[in-house]
Amino acid sequence: MIFLLHRKKTYDSVINSGLGSNFDLLVNHYLRAIYLVKDYYEILGVPKNASKKDIKKAYRKLALKYHPDRAKESGMNPKVAEEKFKEIGEAYSVLSDTEKRQQYDQFGPEGFAQFARGGAGGFRMDIDPFEIFSQFFGRGGPNDFFSAFGTGGSPFSGRSGFRTAMRPQRGQDLKIALKLKISELEGRTTSLKKTISLNRKYQDGSTKKEKIRIPIPPNIKNRKILRITGKGNQGKMGGSAGDLLVEVSLIDDVLEIPVSVFLAIRGSDLTIKTPAGEQLSGYIPKNTKENTILTFINNDNENKKIRVKYQYPRSLTKEQEDLLSKLHELTK
Repeated sequence: MIFLLHRKKTYDSVINSGLGSNFDLLVNHYLRAIYLVKDYYEILGVPKNASKKDIKKAYRKLALKYHPDRAKESGMNPKVAEEKFKEIGEAYSVLSDTEKRQQYDQFGPEGFAQFARGGAGGFRMDIDPFEIFSQFFGRGGPNDFFSAFGTGGSPFSGRSGFRTAMRPQRGQDLKIALKLKISELEGRTTSLKKTISLNRKYQDGSTKKEKIRIPIPPNIKNRKILRITGKGNQGKMGGSAGDLLVEVSLIDDVLEIPVSVFLAIRGSDLTIKTPAGEQLSGYIPKNTKENTILTFINNDNENKKIRVKYQYPRSLTKEQEDLLSKLHELTK
């Protein structure tokens, strides 16, 4: 242990002396091989009681700084940056996972290292920092992310040759808005099938229009987003296709009709005139609840949906009050 502490002090003094980054990299590898233990909180620069939000924020900042392609642009040694990037990814993969973090906090860096090496009941630390980066910044991966900064082209072209560029890449998710009339869903017990035309991007870079059927559940809520698996853009390098996200907006096209609460309880045939002057006829079943949607027929024998709204008397006569009292007694 004294030997290790001595090596650690020696390393710190060398780094603080300002020697070149190549020596930094050499010593870094050496110490990683000796210690096999890492303070993940120190790596991310967060306290041990840091929230998941703080951990995520710290990873984001460091991952952007030390990603090898970004680091190369800023003049940092690419190999040093890659090692640091891997270390950051490893720290985040542990501290962002509740179970792994509990093990790490319970046993400390030294004890957790035994788990990481595959001890009994331990975790396998086969960490791919580029996969973590891709998941963190979106399914499009680093290519899409860095292009947003205007770096141009693939950040993995050139001398670095990182394997991320050659790995299968999942296709981009697509999102569309779909408007539906409430009357289209009313009374259905099975899904409503809607066919749409969608432009999808294929692996060869071409875009083709494709017809896709979307099943709409009869009880869907307004602004609900449906996920249609595998109907987004196709992936690259054999990667899976993205998903199609459909945001459903419900349009209330049902006409509200005021109906006497007594009539709704008793049930009756009913003929009404809409505000537009259209005459509708139908039947109000016994004990119809408020907001019930019924189908009426207009003069052209077309179906029209109406929503029942209770209409209460503004005032009651003494005789009406007596009758209600008697009705109340009879229903006890």
